[in-house]
Amino acid sequence: MYNLQPDVNYVWSIQTYVLFTLVTIFSFILPNFWKVKLVRKSKVVTVVPIGLIIDVVILVCLKGFSNVGRDVLSGYHIGFESATNLSNYSDDSVELGYRVLNVIVHNIWDNYTFFLVIVAIFTVTPVAYVAWKYRQNCPIGITMGLYTAIYYFQGLSLVRIYLAASIGLIVFDKLIQNKKNQAILYIIIASLFHRSMLILFLPYIMYRAKKFSKGIYTIILIVTFFILYILSSKITSTFSGRYEVYRNIQSAGLGFQQLIYILPIVLLLVYARKISVNFSPDVYRMSWIIIIFSFFIGELGYVITILGRAQVASLPVIFVVAYSLEKITKRSVVLGEVIKILTIIYGLVRLYIYLVQYYNIDSIMPYSTVWGWIF
Repeated sequence: MYNLQPDVNYVWSIQTYVLFTLVTIFSFILPNFWKVKLVRKSKVVTVVPIGLIIDVVILVCLKGFSNVGRDVLSGYHIGFESATNLSNYSDDSVELGYRVLNVIVHNIWDNYTFFLVIVAIFTVTPVAYVAWKYRQNCPIGITMGLYTAIYYFQGLSLVRIYLAASIGLIVFDKLIQNKKNQAILYIIIASLFHRSMLILFLPYIMYRAKKFSKGIYTIILIVTFFILYILSSKITSTFSGRYEVYRNIQSAGLGFQQLIYILPIVLLLVYARKISVNFSPDVYRMSWIIIIFSFFIGELGYVITILGRAQVASLPVIFVVAYSLEKITKRSVVLGEVIKILTIIYGLVRLYIYLVQYYNIDSIMPYSTVWGWIF
């Protein structure tokens, strides 16, 4: 069932593109509807987000029951089949947390599809949880829609790092609440699924160092970037094992595409801060840290290719967009609605760019399921 086909079999599929686009549009829309209020005997009102639940179910099923993704069909499959216990796992260079999850699920039910569904649940629900938690300040449809457009489909192949990034998202939740010890704990947990998440210590330190301005942050990261740029050949020469393939991949330039991605978010944040009378200073500061961090990680991926994987650690940037949009909407409903439409277009464009560049590399087109349905 789970077999990686020759590259020539993974071709552009207009049906898959339409499917992915529709799923993304549903994620922008569904979470906004069907919020059912339940009143308990103690008169405590519980809001059940039916629309959000439906959206999560769709995302979990599309991911969990898929039969696509280069890593899903090869290394991860082999790993799960060998996961009768930790000592038997096929690749001991894989992070401990991911191996433990394989072993636990394997011993509950030796079924790879079941494992992928569990991973899908652990990947999507943390994002939905944080989105629901901050729904009063971040429009939940925008948050879930941008997540789906920019990050979700890449996780059809890169399962492990996107699972780790979803856990890493909680780090920012804890930081904004000033729960520094819990933030460190979640960085450690996330890194147990993909060690690249240790890079989250960077925004952690940036946020804790309150005396530094965003200008200082930027200068430090620029200097760090050029040091890594100069040392990139020496760094990649140390790669071994499963990462040895990245030794001979050269720098791809300075990544102006990242600037195109991040500039609209910067303009949105600055404008929202300018017109809002109650833009939280802590949120504004955190927003800049996330933006600078996101751009820095994106650029590093062009210097040391393997670090491009860690770009998903910038997932919280979707909340920067949603929060800024909410502040603009409170000042002008009409302008807010216009920007919402532009945001949806931005998300769909990001999705299209990813699919055009990676549909064959990640082996996700045409999309198919474990039941043989092909789109």
